Amino acid sequence: MPRSALLALLICLTLTVQAGQSPAAVALAGVLGEANLEIIHAEALPDGVVEILFGVSVADHEVTRVVDWLRAQEGVRDVIARTTPRTFCQPFNQ
Repeated sequence: MPRSALLALLICLTLTVQAGQSPAAVALAGVLGEANLEIIHAEALPDGVVEILFGVSVADHEVTRVVDWLRAQEGVRDVIARTTPRTFCQPFNQ
């Protein structure tokens, strides 16, 4: 996926999440805007739980870093995180 297409998708996801205005949604939007990671699914539920599904290319220490950061945010009650064994898109070569 070209970088511009992925950036547009992240902006769209971020704006969609921020429209909910819950603290968990705002925290998740921050992750989506800052993380340069393969994130397949991300959702802030109304009860403050954040669901996030990482792609196989995301290292365990990166998953831990993102989950710990989310859990430290006000309004995030819990984080449910998993890593899929499948590749959905290629990471950027930087």
